[in-house]
Amino acid sequence: MNAVCPLFERYRPTRWEDLVGQAKIVRRIGRLQERGGLAGRAYWISGQSGTGKTTVARLIAQEVADPLNVEEVDATGLSAAAIRSLEQESQLYGMGPLSGRCYLVNEAHGLNRAAVRQLLTTLERIPGHVVWAFTTTNDGQEGLFEELDDAHPLLSRCIELPLARRGLAEAFAERAREIAIREDLDGRPPAAYLELVRQKRNNLRAVLQEIEAGAMLVE
Repeated sequence: MNAVCPLFERYRPTRWEDLVGQAKIVRRIGRLQERGGLAGRAYWISGQSGTGKTTVARLIAQEVADPLNVEEVDATGLSAAAIRSLEQESQLYGMGPLSGRCYLVNEAHGLNRAAVRQLLTTLERIPGHVVWAFTTTNDGQEGLFEELDDAHPLLSRCIELPLARRGLAEAFAERAREIAIREDLDGRPPAAYLELVRQKRNNLRAVLQEIEAGAMLVE
């Protein structure tokens, strides 16, 4: 990855074993892989900001599809017609060593009623080589369910993957310090990293942005 990319992108995990603080999710994914693989399913990934939702979605995608066959879309403005178009496209196998296709719907709490209703049908007939993955914050998910009654049945069509909310501070602080040392951005004791993680409410992305801005260097 280009060196000018932000730290949080440069150090985004590309293997399940590198995912920090989400051992339960990794175990669940492992069991699914053992029982026939990850394709032919939809996943609903929820969690606090900066705890790994997009990373989990992309790791699922790379188990099924080559990068050219992974499409990321933002839920806001996603229409029923667009979903039908994706469903039609998904009938075809992808090109490359991995023949699957994956559709990642970011900020799923932005789905409108028409999109939700279309998804209720689309997710009932996912081809065996296709994955749909939705990511949303905990607060966003609650808001979606309060606003749209149709959204509740959507979950019954997905495998829910709620990310851990507790016990993250120490793991995130250790990972952040490792990255800071590697990038010559370290100048403070381990306790300072733990304090920064707590200040950022376990948002590792925000922590790495602060480190990149020099927050851990001694002035």
